[in-house]
Parts: sequence; structure tokens; C-alpha cells
Amino acid sequence: MKTKVFIAILAIFGLTSSVCAQVEGQEDKIKLRAAEKVGQMNDYIKNMADQTKDMDYRNRRKVKALNLFVGKGYEYIEDGVKKDGVQMQVTSKKRKKVGQPLMRDYFNHLVGTKLDRLYDNVKIEATEVADIKVSELRKLDDNLWECTCEYDQAFEGWRDGRPVYRDITTKRIKCYVLAELVEGETGDEWEFIILLGDVYAIKTV
Repeated sequence: MKTKVFIAILAIFGLTSSVCAQVEGQEDKIKLRAAEKVGQMNDYIKNMADQTKDMDYRNRRKVKALNLFVGKGYEYIEDGVKKDGVQMQVTSKKRKKVGQPLMRDYFNHLVGTKLDRLYDNVKIEATEVADIKVSELRKLDDNLWECTCEYDQAFEGWRDGRPVYRDITTKRIKCYVLAELVEGETGDEWEFIILLGDVYAIKTV
């Protein structure tokens, strides 16, 4: 029995060492993929807020955007704690309080009628992927890492053909990197899945 336990421990240690080596060797590639994931999210947000698009198009982008997040925007477990879903911190130059809606509620707001009543159109632009600042990877578990991506999001509300409100918020988003061992053409290989987490508002000007 002791021999079997020892062999099992060695196997787990071998897998952990293998994936750690893979992460170290591919860290730059993984960080780029995290930035690309954030860029994809920002593209969906831009399209959701664009009132020149039809509602069906905007709602489809909402579904695609939620799929980028851990739990797909719904319940998930973090550090043994059950959470209702990832959050998006929102700010405005008009108010000091920072809002923290669930991501799915934030997206509903972007495609909902309330925003449409405030503005004739909304334009949201964000930092290009190449300019997103990505932190170093931090190990959370045997096959789980975390990094953050920092970017700027410019919000512009239009009425009667001209912009009536504009702000720029620096945001920082958690990115989870999950390593999974999958069967490849030449044997088992590590695959890295990137899921987005909470978004924090750092400053608004």
C-alpha cells in the first residue's frame, strides 16, 4: 500500500513539474492570449453598446461575451467561496460611488432600454491588444494560474448628433489560466484555457 501511495505522489509531482515547466516556457504566449481575450471582451462591449446595431445582434454579442468569463457570468467557486458571478466595477465623473454590478447585469444594462433613453448612441472604445499591460503569472493551485490585464476604456454618450458626456476609466481585470492535460497527435500535452474574472475600476478622468 505504501509503495502505491508513493508512486501516486511521484506521478502527481511529475505532472505538476511538467505543467510548471510548460507555463514558464510559454509565459509570454499565455500573457498574449490573456490580452487577446480581454480585447475580445472589449469588442463585444463596444458592439453591445452600439445603438446603431439591431437588438438581436447586440444580444448575441452579450451571450458570446459571457462565455469568456469563469462560470459564464454566473455562479462559481473561488477559494472555497461560492460567488454569484463575476463583477464589473463602474464609475462616472458625475458620481463618486463605485458601482459593482454582476457582469451579466452590466451587459443587460448595455443592451437595455435605460441607456437608450439617456443617449441617442453610446460609443465605447478600449486599449488595443498590443498596448494592454499584463502582469506576471501567479500560481494559485497545481494547474491554475492568475494574471491581471490593465487597459483604458473610453465611454462617450451622444445626443442630437454630438457627444454630451465622455470619460476614460483605467480598468484591471483578473484572468485565470487553467492547465488541462489533453490528448494530442504526438501524445498527451498541456492546453491552457483562459477565463476572465472580476473587473476593477482604478481611476476615472
